[in-house]
Amino acid sequence: MPDPLPGSPDRLGNQPGDHVLTRMLRELPDPVLVVDGSGVIRWGNGAAERLFGRSVDDTVGVSGLEFVHPDDLHLVAVSLTSIQGKEVGVPIEIRLRTPEGWRLAELVGTPIPWFAHGFVLLSLRDLTDRRRFELAHNADARFRAVVQNAAVVTMLVDPDGVVTSCSGALTRMLGHDPELVEGRPLVDLVEDTDRAAVLAALGRAAEGAAVAAPVTVTVHLLRAGGPTVHPTVSPTVTSAGDTASVPFELAVVDLVDDPTVGGYIVSGHDVTDRIRLEEELSYRAFHDSLTGLGNRALFQNRLGHALERSERTGDQLAALFLDMDGLKDANDRLGHAAGDALLQSMAAVLVGCIRKVDTAARLGGDEFAVIVEDFAHPGEVFALAERILDGCRTPMVVAGTPVSATVSIGFTFSKPGITVDELMSNADRAMYTAKDRGKDRYEQFEEWMLAAVEPV
Repeated sequence: MPDPLPGSPDRLGNQPGDHVLTRMLRELPDPVLVVDGSGVIRWGNGAAERLFGRSVDDTVGVSGLEFVHPDDLHLVAVSLTSIQGKEVGVPIEIRLRTPEGWRLAELVGTPIPWFAHGFVLLSLRDLTDRRRFELAHNADARFRAVVQNAAVVTMLVDPDGVVTSCSGALTRMLGHDPELVEGRPLVDLVEDTDRAAVLAALGRAAEGAAVAAPVTVTVHLLRAGGPTVHPTVSPTVTSAGDTASVPFELAVVDLVDDPTVGGYIVSGHDVTDRIRLEEELSYRAFHDSLTGLGNRALFQNRLGHALERSERTGDQLAALFLDMDGLKDANDRLGHAAGDALLQSMAAVLVGCIRKVDTAARLGGDEFAVIVEDFAHPGEVFALAERILDGCRTPMVVAGTPVSATVSIGFTFSKPGITVDELMSNADRAMYTAKDRGKDRYEQFEEWMLAAVEPV
């Protein structure tokens, strides 16, 4: 170990007994360093050598910031600046790189302007083992009680993805025995279809997910005793009537470099109600509230996807536009309740006539539309139009009065390069042609219809 601040031996040890104090400084059990105003190490004692695993001879002239965890650099820099002019600095906790990995240390600085301007004497105390002991022995019982009883699942997951501890919420919310969970991979708690998403979230967290910006992922966690849900199997139900899995939003924070944690903090909360609300809002956004059929937005979206598939496969699709012939008369004679009943009857006819692979929608008012895919011959589309016409000819009884409302149908087939708007416009023109030719019939789009003027 070199003398304090090599090259300036006259500054220490020049008073009776100073050599004893110097030796005591060298042999203190806590690491002691002397750094200049920029953080460059100028001297260290034996404990510092043991902490960093290298002699001070090899360390003098090296910036002490090289041993500090990147996330703690700003704190150290601020501390070195603010300490000037004080008798003793405020203790701070930082992570230091050592041969054993990151260690948590308490750092206290004391300015020594009597030696040289800007120089600071740093005293370090390794807190790693003590903090681990406190956590392991529940030193902070109240905080641990809060974590255990919170309505949030909290798990500590090691760098290999294995659960090392978990909160009581895992038992209360999903029925798992913590002793059976700890020591198992986190993905064992997740549906098969979501395992890749969990592993990806851990991977993204490893790239630097701080507490203020955790990586989040929504997955389904399995209930205890429930069968694993496989990709080809629909969600199963336990004997108690509950689903075998529950949607959770997990937040992952990387604390692998924190010596007292050494892993990922994974917290999660049940998002069943949120997902149900999102699904309900999504359904309302794309479905007609009166008939339950898709609305114009859903129809256009599905028609766009159908045309994309048609371009890839070379298969044709057909679009049918339908307009009810007698809805206005029913509204005028019997009121809007009768009109609503007719609209619902029309929707029931469409659902009864089309296949599951087809899409039926109410575009608005008394206008409906159908998308037909995967037909072997155009004649199948003609046959569908006939079935719809027949279904609408049967009158229904409203307030004791027979009411019927036939439909006029126009349809068109796709062709390479056609757009959604063009296809819908062609089917619409064909429908108006059916209206002009007497209603209660269908017409296929032909090119001459482009020059026809639609009725007002």
